[in-house]
Amino acid sequence: MTFDIDRMTDRPYFGKILNHNYSAALKHRVVECISNFYLFEKTGNPAIPYIAAWREGEKRIWYEYTSRKLTDLMGCNGRELAETLRNTVIARRIYRYPEMDSAILEEILPKSELIQCRKALREEGKNSGTVEAVYQISLNSGDVVWLKDQAAVETYPDDGICLSLGCLTVVSKEMAAEDKLKKHRDLLEEIVKERTAELTRINRKLTQQVKERKAAEKRLQHSCQVLQNTMNGVIQAMSVTVEKRDPYTAGHQKRATTLAVSIAAEMGLSEDEIKGIEMASLIHDIGKISIPAGILSKPGRLNTAEFELIRRHPHVAYEILREIDFPWPVDKIVLQHHERMDGSGYPLGLTGDEILLGARILAVADVVETVASHRPYRPGLGLDKAISEVKENRGRLFDPAAVDACLSLFEEKRFQFI
Repeated sequence: MTFDIDRMTDRPYFGKILNHNYSAALKHRVVECISNFYLFEKTGNPAIPYIAAWREGEKRIWYEYTSRKLTDLMGCNGRELAETLRNTVIARRIYRYPEMDSAILEEILPKSELIQCRKALREEGKNSGTVEAVYQISLNSGDVVWLKDQAAVETYPDDGICLSLGCLTVVSKEMAAEDKLKKHRDLLEEIVKERTAELTRINRKLTQQVKERKAAEKRLQHSCQVLQNTMNGVIQAMSVTVEKRDPYTAGHQKRATTLAVSIAAEMGLSEDEIKGIEMASLIHDIGKISIPAGILSKPGRLNTAEFELIRRHPHVAYEILREIDFPWPVDKIVLQHHERMDGSGYPLGLTGDEILLGARILAVADVVETVASHRPYRPGLGLDKAISEVKENRGRLFDPAAVDACLSLFEEKRFQFI
């Protein structure tokens, strides 16, 4: 049985399986994948397809096929590729997604540790059937690149061979941005933590003073203003944290806040109720600080795990905000802003009046701004489409009074996002 791989791919075959005594099934699979990957490569897609192989129980791997992009990038030929990658890898980074109420776990293995556990990592990929990791690579030019590896692992016990069928994607810009944003987020989180503690202390102190010192009204009013300024600073810091994490939706929270406040005023709510809605709206997406930047800015359709991760953000926000002693139910408004009147929302599946009025108002404002604006996975659909969305789902998904107030703002009072 012979396979003319050189003619099939216009490049020399540098693997081992087709030239040695392996089963016909394994050889046919390798040829099939080489053919498919070569055709994929010809489409011009920036992803770098590859086929890696190893014998069970052995440490060394080799490549049966790879795009020319990878050998050109690494400055070597196909037979040298495995050794070159082993020698130039700096670190391996993976993300694990535990239970909903837990943070994302980031695991980083430096080269020294990676060398010791390569066999165990391959065994893990074999058992799970998939490999997903990001590698930091040092090039001959002195530059450093990040390569995202996503692959399926197939085993052929009769041959004692494992195949890794995958694609590499250069994600250097994304990883640099994520590292930069992580530093910024850590700094902002520390500020939020300090100011939250300060806010809680001041609030408790003022509450006690109100009870014990009725005569000190002037001083109390001044202290309340300091408290409000501090609270506003905390809210602004939280809002900036989300904007920095998700540049594609920069300004979304502020625009949604402007509309939510206007709807609340149109409905005749008190100044105090409107202030609470404003505070909640400004940070309603704070839970997205727990989501990797690559997922937030992903241009294509999210997979199931990524979508479930996105759906966690109201719960994560609630965990952050519930420790702050706001004078309004900010934590619950943020938790409920994706709930829907018919119970089809998340995370709790609440219905009708079970959902706070502030959350029902914010839901309308959030949807209108989101539909009208650009997103990484689609262009903006425009204001007409956004208005049509809430109008058609009035009473089913969205609060009727909030929708009516929203329509009045746009159709009669010429409301515009700032």
